[in-house]
Amino acid sequence: MSDIYQITITTTSKETFTGLMKRSQPEIVNGFVALATDTGEWRYFRPDSVEQFHFVPVAEEEESNVEVQSDA
Repeated sequence: MSDIYQITITTTSKETFTGLMKRSQPEIVNGFVALATDTGEWRYFRPDSVEQFHFVPVAEEEESNVEVQSDA
């Protein structure tokens, strides 16, 4: 099973945001939905603004070429 996922969040206003995160990274932070973007920044969404939260596992051979951003 993959430890890295490509995450797509679609908001109620139909905006789409994507990022790569490990399963060990938090999905909810202080009541907000968290997303680490591929540029290294974190975005936080009010739960009532999120229409869809989609996780797609990254294949293991792709994982070795992907650097996941961390908040540490």
